[in-house]
Parts: sequence; C-alpha cells; structure tokens
Amino acid sequence: MAQIPFLNIILISLDTPNAAAILVKSVLFYISMNLEAFIYCFCGEYLSAKSKMIGNAMYNSLWYDFPAKEGRIILFLILRSQKRLTITSGKVVDLSLERFTSVVKASLSYISVLLAMY
Repeated sequence: MAQIPFLNIILISLDTPNAAAILVKSVLFYISMNLEAFIYCFCGEYLSAKSKMIGNAMYNSLWYDFPAKEGRIILFLILRSQKRLTITSGKVVDLSLERFTSVVKASLSYISVLLAMY
C-alpha cells in the first residue's frame, strides 16, 4: 500500500495551476509502480502454477513401475510438490494475481473516497 501518498498527490494537484505537469509525473509513477507490482505478482502466480504442474506430471507418470530406488525419489518429489512454491512479500503474503487485484481494488476505493471528500 505504498502507493497511497501518490494518490493524494494526484488528487490534491487537481486544484493547482501546474496540474498537468504534476499529474503527468504522478500518473506515470503510479503506472510504473503498478506495473512492477503486477510483474512480481505474475511471476509468483507463474511459479505456483508450474510447481503444481510438476507435481501432477510426476504423479501421472508410471512411478509405481520404476525400480525401488527411483520410485522412492519420485515419491519424495511428489510429497514435496504438495507444498507449492511461492514468492512472498516479507514472508507475510503470497504474491499472486489475486493479491494484485486486491491491491488495485483498495487503491481505487481510496481514490473514490478522496474524490468524495474533496
């Protein structure tokens, strides 16, 4: 939610004489910040999906027909793949497209509240 102060700048600059310059700078920064957050969240979603696909591919293989030593390795990998890989933000939240949409929704609702107040 580090983008909240920049939303304030955008809304406050609407009444200033050089509003166009401030708006261009602020909107470009806001877009680049959201793009960066989207890239991290997309990579987190992609990593999570690929780790799930690896587990499914191992399970769908004929692991029960492998020799005992290889079968145990495959079983260990299947067990490990049950806990999906994720990219986290400070070990607090998983970065996914769902998280990105919740951040965008929160920032847009904040903008609507500020527009209603001013």
